[in-house]
Amino acid sequence: MIKNLVRRGLPALALAILPVLAAVPAADAVGSSQPVRSTQAHSALRSDSHFYPPASLGRNQAWTSGNGRTILRVQSDGNVVVYKDGRPVWQAPNVYPNADRLVMQEDGNLVVYNRAGDPLWAAGTWHKGRYLSVQDDGNVVVYDSANRPVWATNTGD
Repeated sequence: MIKNLVRRGLPALALAILPVLAAVPAADAVGSSQPVRSTQAHSALRSDSHFYPPASLGRNQAWTSGNGRTILRVQSDGNVVVYKDGRPVWQAPNVYPNADRLVMQEDGNLVVYNRAGDPLWAAGTWHKGRYLSVQDDGNVVVYDSANRPVWATNTGD
């Protein structure tokens, strides 16, 4: 009896759970070999995700806010898009269809590069930015070392 249950039950359970796993938003991803330190606020109201340099996303990778409401994604079609509640609300200007990597650099700048390593767009936060925050309110923000915003998508509630 147990052999039949194991033989028949586990594959059926695995097939049943696949649609559930496919519906889960992309987890925080790292496109480089460098570790990304992600901190979550200890408040029940906010759980913004923070990404410290050097942090990067490649094609088909994304960073999400703590509650999953906001997603910053480098798409397979070469676009960099912020999704809020499943809808696109911002895209990096003039990068489609050539974006290959989004990098929060050690110099504080958020930059999109093509495959050749040429910059396509930058947030202009050079020597200002400390970390990138993908926020629960729908905004993506670069903060300085005093936790003041120096650049934002302005897509928050």
